[in-house]
Amino acid sequence: MTILNSHLKKQPIIYVTRDIERALGLNLDIQGYFIISNYSDFAKTLCENKNNILLIKNKKPLDTWELLENKEVKKFINKLKNKNILVFKNTPQIEKICLQNNWSLLNPSAELSNKVEEKISQLDWLQDLKKYLPNYAVSLVKDLKFKNKKFILQFNRSHTGSGTILIKNKKQLTEIQKKFPNRLARTADYIDGPMFTNNNIISKNNILIGNINYQITGLSPFTDLPFSTIGNDWGFANKYLTNKQKKKYHQIVLEIGEKLKKDGWKGLFGVDIAIDKKTKELFLIEINCRQPASTTYESQLQLQKRKINKPSLSHNYLTTFEAHLMSLLNLNLQNYQLITITDGSQIIQRVTKEIPFLPIPQITKILDYHWLKYDNTKPNTDLLRIQAPYSIIKKHNELNKKGKEFINFVTATQANKLWDQPRGSVILIKNNKILLMERYKFGLHYFLIPGGTMEKNETILQTAIRETTEETGLKFKIKSTKPIKIINSKREEYYFWGKNISGKLKLGEEEKNRNTTNNTFQLVWKDLNELTKINLIPEKLKKYLIK
Repeated sequence: MTILNSHLKKQPIIYVTRDIERALGLNLDIQGYFIISNYSDFAKTLCENKNNILLIKNKKPLDTWELLENKEVKKFINKLKNKNILVFKNTPQIEKICLQNNWSLLNPSAELSNKVEEKISQLDWLQDLKKYLPNYAVSLVKDLKFKNKKFILQFNRSHTGSGTILIKNKKQLTEIQKKFPNRLARTADYIDGPMFTNNNIISKNNILIGNINYQITGLSPFTDLPFSTIGNDWGFANKYLTNKQKKKYHQIVLEIGEKLKKDGWKGLFGVDIAIDKKTKELFLIEINCRQPASTTYESQLQLQKRKINKPSLSHNYLTTFEAHLMSLLNLNLQNYQLITITDGSQIIQRVTKEIPFLPIPQITKILDYHWLKYDNTKPNTDLLRIQAPYSIIKKHNELNKKGKEFINFVTATQANKLWDQPRGSVILIKNNKILLMERYKFGLHYFLIPGGTMEKNETILQTAIRETTEETGLKFKIKSTKPIKIINSKREEYYFWGKNISGKLKLGEEEKNRNTTNNTFQLVWKDLNELTKINLIPEKLKKYLIK
């Protein structure tokens, strides 16, 4: 790191990016490291007492090329001597702007990046490395046949999020053929199994293979697109992969890296590999010739490990982002290696039909994870990024208990609720049946005692009575002012016993308005004997109800 620090003093790097977190893989106090990005509340907090960050205010966030064309940005850049421009993903347009302004651009060629990433041209580039792909073919869309087997269809310029289509039946294929009959497409066998990815570095001396993480893909409510990457889990990958699979993974990455290096690539590249859940065979799915989105948080996890294990981690251990910068600056990485991490995760709530906007999360307590909010509006762009030092995946395509808390965090934020305030409820039992709120919430099925979050200037008893009345429409009395107290996911929950129940059961207006196909509310009377068979949250409450 001392080599990088001293080099930046002589040749500063200016990272120009639409989203500022892409540039946060390095300590912001390092002399010679500058950031230019869009203004946001989060970005503003980073700028206090710092003159190496320029934030541009605009009605809508500017793309990288638009930032580079901005007058204020040009003035900021031109004040610095011997500077280098760095962007998240290079494009011909960015190259042209830098050339016109006589700015040195560190990123490798956009032409090579496109050749490797685009689905048709990639096949020519891969040559003998095509052996790692699933069975594939290239043809006009009108010539495709459905053979009673699901397959993947991709056009030349597509990533696994928006441009990848899983063809499930003949009708679906026919509809696409009507729209794009003469368009060239690549088809491939659908690999049913988990996807893994990692961030790797090519330098002039060697190739550094990064930490493998599980690619969280297509989970509701985080995205509407089944193949959209919405997060990463380093902990789950470490537990899931066998040593044999890790060795094979490294072999594939190394061969791709050697070919990229031969063609002149430097810096970061990512590789996505799927594992067939039946055969356990590894298949190459995608190559990303750019800084993968997970780089920043991976580097932050590495920095945390370096801080904790400072005596055992010498200067020869780098974060992924540090190695990226050093390779682009053509520094010697011969005796360096990346810091290993075995835990940590992040997940992103994107703009969806059901969650098109999120207010700022309302939190009053310290959480064991942190979040970043975005002001994007385009479908499938980032709304909220949640990052944690632990794993959130239980198994392929399923969140663990911690991960499910993040769904609650997102939906509470959407409803503009205080996420971490105490919850109050009234237990209503009549004729040996208990009143519950049945919830189907983005793939989760569970039951709750009707109730809700405590508001300002309110006692928990007042909360319980108000929320239960609003949600059920019933009238009742309270047996005792001494509640059952349960800590559920670090949140205090209070349950009072109700009596003298009367009135007509009616779902509250707020719950009616929030009811959607993927997020439903329904009041049900359940026999107390059925409680052992259902998913009641919190589980600890059952011991008070079952006698």
